[in-house]
Amino acid sequence: MRSDAQVRVDRPLLEEHLAALPPSGLALIAGSAGYGKSSAVASWCTRSGEPTRWLRAARDLHDALALAVDEDEGIRLPRLARAMRRNADTGAGIAALLGDLGALGGGLTLVIDDADRLAGEAEGLATLRAIAERAPDRSRVILIGRRVAGLRLASARARRSVVEIGAQALRLSPLQARQIAEARGWRGAPTLLEELRRSAAGNGGVVAAWTTARAGDPEFEVHDFVRRDVVGGSAPTLRRLASREGAADIELLESLWSEGLLLAPASEDELGGEGWSLPHVIADALQLSPEPFSHITRGEKARRLERHRSATPAEPSQERVQVRDLGPIEILVGNVRLDGTQIRPRSLALLLFLATRPRHTATREEVIEALWPDAEPEGGVNSLNQAIYHLRRALDPAYDDRPTGEAAAYVRHESEVVSMHPELVSFDSAAALRGIDAIRRRASAEELDVILDLYRGPFGADLPFEGWATEHRDAIEVGIVAAVERAAIAAHDAGEIDRAIDIVGRAVRIDPANADLAESLAMLLAEVGAVAASRRAANRASGMLREVGVEPPLELVRLTRPVSDARRHEQR
Repeated sequence: MRSDAQVRVDRPLLEEHLAALPPSGLALIAGSAGYGKSSAVASWCTRSGEPTRWLRAARDLHDALALAVDEDEGIRLPRLARAMRRNADTGAGIAALLGDLGALGGGLTLVIDDADRLAGEAEGLATLRAIAERAPDRSRVILIGRRVAGLRLASARARRSVVEIGAQALRLSPLQARQIAEARGWRGAPTLLEELRRSAAGNGGVVAAWTTARAGDPEFEVHDFVRRDVVGGSAPTLRRLASREGAADIELLESLWSEGLLLAPASEDELGGEGWSLPHVIADALQLSPEPFSHITRGEKARRLERHRSATPAEPSQERVQVRDLGPIEILVGNVRLDGTQIRPRSLALLLFLATRPRHTATREEVIEALWPDAEPEGGVNSLNQAIYHLRRALDPAYDDRPTGEAAAYVRHESEVVSMHPELVSFDSAAALRGIDAIRRRASAEELDVILDLYRGPFGADLPFEGWATEHRDAIEVGIVAAVERAAIAAHDAGEIDRAIDIVGRAVRIDPANADLAESLAMLLAEVGAVAASRRAANRASGMLREVGVEPPLELVRLTRPVSDARRHEQR
């Protein structure tokens, strides 16, 4: 049954990019249908408190200019308003709009929605170019569209700072996916919902459509939405890539990735796998294989990146660092062990924040926004520099005594980017996520054992209330539980009951509040005759179900009773 419940979905990464957009800056926001581009930008504009005007694609450009004047939000555009009242032609209206943008001393944010549609027409493209190419002033411009090519075409000769923001900044977190699904009446397993989020490349519209359509024919309705609205005119390109015919340059792949139509390799994308691939939902809708592409021509851009990486190899004499960030923080520097308590709190937070980022790399602004959100710009930079310095000293106690350039480059701060050295520093959480992705592609008992051995507790246990840590923690725990459930079923079906009990028991220690796992453990223990242990697990599972208003199944209730009581109950 369709629900009208509304769920506010924040996009912190998008907001970080927009907050860093300088006066006179130009932002290009691309993403296929369903990513909530316009609503996310509207929320940011409201919270920013800055005057805003929207120009939306309408029946024609003249109507779009008239609608911009009629809107209640934002500030008045006097020249454009006069032109529209006089029923001036489109050219005069555009000239009036440009005059307003240049005359506003306090700065205006002009948001142009469906900009790629405007760019598809000669008059619309000329307008977008005129806006992008005018001399820098105090007005920001945000172009929103489904296809990045049209946005780049409009801004190719822009005379202002350009920032591109793709679908990766608009993805749902696991918690947001659950909120959307529950608002639409979803009561299924969290693991299935997380698999859907990943299969949809974090597209909130697809998640909402799938959960809403459960009451009808989900396969047809959702696939039709994906083919028509999400993929649209890009279907031939995706089919060609999936057919392995010809070569694909890296720029094409990155454009499709920014639109949410491809997943990049795991080294670039937290949802990615061994190579470039189609999200499963798109592959299913187009009846294509979701297997990674094996024929891609990587292109000069990728080769330059590879040469850059190979030019800075790790020195053999430098100690490797292993960050054990699942459970209480421990850091192994060679043979030396550090507790998280031995590192300053903000330096430790910096280390763990970088653990959550792709390639353990973040911009300076991203770090400051996450760790010092209330700091003034100069204060945030100073705090970051101090955190980097003390983290370097913690990992290398002789850091201050080493000649310049000879200290181990564990923490790198180059220009606007902060990162951990990829060859010197490893994180248990990253290893666990790689293992989860590998198991998702092909089940492996050995890989699961490695993951369970790595897991000593929740990610970032020393930083329980940081929002970015919570999202990373949830993704790891949901992924492990999903892998455990599949492995336990496979072991049980193969007659390996003891193996199934061991797997589920270890998973219960990971997620002790998961009633489904506790119930599974109770049933498995009962199957091998472990009566007391089965009763304890059944009592825990029944209590958790009743706490959320769910009556435990009769079979589980029977396990909570002493053997003599159960027999008397059966005789009745």
